[in-house]
Amino acid sequence: MKQEEAFTEDQVRTLMLMERIGGSISLFAVIFIFIAYALVPRARNVQNTFIVFASIANVGASIASIIAFDGLKVGKPSALCQAQSFLFEMFMQSDPWWSLAMAINVLLVFYFHATPESFQTWWWVYCIICYGGPFTIALVLLFVKNPERGPVYGEATIWCWVDRRWDDIRIYTYYMLIWVCIVGSILCYALVGYYVFRTRNRLRSFSSSNVKDGRLPQVRTDPGDGCYGTVVTEVQIIHSEVPSLAHADNHIIRNHSKVSMTSTGSQERERFEGRSQASPVHSESHFFSSVVSNNQSAPAKPPIASRVMTSICSIASKFVVDDPIKRAYLRTSFLFAISVLVTWIPSSLNRINSWLHGQSPFEFHVATAAVLPLQGLWNAIIFFVTSWATVRRNSIATKVVGNRDVTEHHRMEALPAKSRSSNGQDSWPGRV
Repeated sequence: MKQEEAFTEDQVRTLMLMERIGGSISLFAVIFIFIAYALVPRARNVQNTFIVFASIANVGASIASIIAFDGLKVGKPSALCQAQSFLFEMFMQSDPWWSLAMAINVLLVFYFHATPESFQTWWWVYCIICYGGPFTIALVLLFVKNPERGPVYGEATIWCWVDRRWDDIRIYTYYMLIWVCIVGSILCYALVGYYVFRTRNRLRSFSSSNVKDGRLPQVRTDPGDGCYGTVVTEVQIIHSEVPSLAHADNHIIRNHSKVSMTSTGSQERERFEGRSQASPVHSESHFFSSVVSNNQSAPAKPPIASRVMTSICSIASKFVVDDPIKRAYLRTSFLFAISVLVTWIPSSLNRINSWLHGQSPFEFHVATAAVLPLQGLWNAIIFFVTSWATVRRNSIATKVVGNRDVTEHHRMEALPAKSRSSNGQDSWPGRV
């Protein structure tokens, strides 16, 4: 027999307030999802449709959360308490089921090359499994009774649900199924991550082999860590006498002037050719010029934080999905799975602690009451974060069209009545 968990009136009011606030927020968030899905046709993609189906279950869970302690106040055998227990048993655990369905779909998309649109023909299967499974369990428990322990549905400390005397039923018909769905989703995403990582590595290996076989590596043109030293230029000009002007065209004296500049290991040579002068001049001149520059020190290594971020980005780039459709579907499904995981960790810890020690502290119940009713809010956040650009474009387009109609209406109103009647338009354009 589990120990009685008694809370003070202030603690009960705190839990009731948190349950009702969370349930109300989720209910309004789900309503916004339904409105956006109905008004924005481009938002009706496969991943958003899954969120809408999961949000239908959130409506039932939110209503049960808003009931809060009222079911317990009326009494465990009351219809209100039994209805609240049924709603919690069926709808509260529906999100993990839909999360597993989305994870399996992601696995099918990557491993079996299925398209997200192909899942639309199987909506009825998803609904039968994700709604039918919890519904069957909740309906069976509604009629199960025991002479010693009484009905299954009863007091669950902070609301009406499976009675504490049926704690094993809580584990096997609720938390075990939820964590099977969560672990299954994590396994599916791990397999998808392995597939993406392996595929990108194959592409990179193929590209590098092509470079080795037929392509030359690119030559660096920047100096990098090159050494900068002394540059010396020597110019030597030699004039010699030519015997006569008649043979001037036949005697070409090539004067060489070499310019050597060493900065990054490259050399440039320029040769100057000219004809000799007719006047006999015997002279030799030397000109020297030198340029000295200081050695440039090698650039400092980037800080450790920068190198760590570079390594992280390099690793993360191996898990990037290039296909935008697959990437969008994977992103929505993965965020949905993360929200389910975060939602059920506090409640699961509370249940494990109660199972092991007979009761749980007040703080565990606060965490459960604060997180569990917010499933609809998380779904709305995921819906609008992943579809905000689509919703925004649709609202802008609607606003532009509306402004055009209003402008045309004002223009028609400014015309004389005779002109309007002659055009046959005495009302809004486009209306009969």
